[in-house]
Amino acid sequence: MGTRVWSKFLGSRNSFIKFPEECSARNVHEVGGKASSLGELYKANAPVPPFFVVTSDGFKEFINFNNLHPLITRLETVRHDEAKMLQLLQDIRLRIMSADFPPILGKEIQVAFQKIINSWQTVAVRSSATLEDASEASFAGQYESFLGIRNTVQLFDAVRKCYASLFNDRAVIYRNRMNRNHTDVHMAIVVQSLVRARSAGVMFTVNPLNGDPSVTVIESSWGLGEAVVKGEVIPDSYVISKVTGEVVKSHSSRNKPVKYEVLHDGTVVKVENPPEATEVSLSNKEAELLAEIGNEMERYFGAPQDIEWVVDKRCKHPDNIFVVQSRPVTVNSTISKRSTQSSLTLMDRILQTLLTGTRV
Repeated sequence: MGTRVWSKFLGSRNSFIKFPEECSARNVHEVGGKASSLGELYKANAPVPPFFVVTSDGFKEFINFNNLHPLITRLETVRHDEAKMLQLLQDIRLRIMSADFPPILGKEIQVAFQKIINSWQTVAVRSSATLEDASEASFAGQYESFLGIRNTVQLFDAVRKCYASLFNDRAVIYRNRMNRNHTDVHMAIVVQSLVRARSAGVMFTVNPLNGDPSVTVIESSWGLGEAVVKGEVIPDSYVISKVTGEVVKSHSSRNKPVKYEVLHDGTVVKVENPPEATEVSLSNKEAELLAEIGNEMERYFGAPQDIEWVVDKRCKHPDNIFVVQSRPVTVNSTISKRSTQSSLTLMDRILQTLLTGTRV
C-alpha cells in the first residue's frame, strides 16, 4: 500500500499527472507548495501517504478548454471596483463548478485515482497553489481541501471546488493587495490517501529540552492527538538512543480516556473511554522504526528535524507508519507546549496537517 509501490502501475509519464518521485522544490510551479514539500519528504526516504498531483498544466488545460481565461483576465480591470469584482468572482466560480473536464485530463485523473483508491478506499483532495514567495505561501492554506473522497463523481467535484477556491473573495483581495496578476497564479491538486490514524505524534531527532543530538524523542497518543491539545489526555513518551537504535526510556500514560478519529466520510469524531485508553499507543518497535526514519530525514535535510507522524490502523508493522510533515527543530522548544515556530501546539499541528496539507 506504500507510495513506492502503487505509482509504478501507471508506467509512462502523463501530461497532467505527477507522482511523488516527480515532485520537489524544483518544480513547485507545476505541483504547488504542498506537493513539492511531500516530494522532498519522499526523496528523504520518508514513508509519506501515497499521492499523485494534478499539475498546474492540468488547471490551465481546464481553464482554456472551458474558455474561462477571458473572464479571469477581466479581474484586472475591476481591481478598484469592489462590487463589480465580487460579482465577477461569483460568475467565475459558478462557471468553474459547471464546467466539463477536457477528455485527456479527465481520463488521466480517473486512471491515477483508480489505482490509489483500490488500495486505500478513501482520499483527501487538497489545493496546492503554485505560489512562489513566503508571504503568499502562508495564504495558500486558505484554499479548499476535502476529505473522505471515495468515487470519481466526488473527486471531480472536489477538484472543481479547489479550482474555484483560487477565486474566492479572500484570495483575490489578498492578491490585489500584493499587486499580483490573477492570471499568473495557478492551482495544482494533491490527491492523497486518507490516513486512518490509530496513533499520531511528534518526533524530535534531538532532545528538544537540551539539544542532546545522541537521542530521538517521541510523543504519542491515540487517534489524531486532538485530545492532547484539549488537555483531555496525557501522551506516552519515548527516548531512543541513536547509538543502539533502542528505546532507552519510556513513559506509559494511563490517562488517555479520549481519542479523536477520522471516519470514512472525512468527519472527525470524539470517542470517549476507548478500550485501548490505558494501553500504550506506540510499541517499542514502532518507536525504534520511527527513530530510524527520523535519522534518515535528519541526514537528508542536514539539520535536526521536528517530525509529525501517523500510524495507520489498517496497516501492519512496518508498513503502518507515515510521515506527514517535517521542519527544522527549534532547540529549547518543549513537548506539548506551544512551539516558538507556531501559535499551535505540537499535537494540534498534526490534526491541521492531516486536514489541510503538508509543509516541509
